[in-house]
Amino acid sequence: MDELELAFGILPLGIIVLSVAGTCVCQNVYLMPMISLVISLVLTFTVFNPSFLGWVVVYTLISAAISYITLSVVRKRKASKK
Repeated sequence: MDELELAFGILPLGIIVLSVAGTCVCQNVYLMPMISLVISLVLTFTVFNPSFLGWVVVYTLISAAISYITLSVVRKRKASKK
């Protein structure tokens, strides 16, 4: 596996899956974007080069958006069951 497959294939899919799962479990919008930021920053300086920092910001924003959408859906489902 090369770095390109990791950067634009596995990492975004992993962030999406972890954002949905983490938000469902923790019920917190800010936790998963912070975790994805830390993971992406660690990968930037260990696997990739500093030019990957732009993608770190993009992946963190995607994680924040997905976390917000997931929490909204979870809360609406709970409200409709009452």
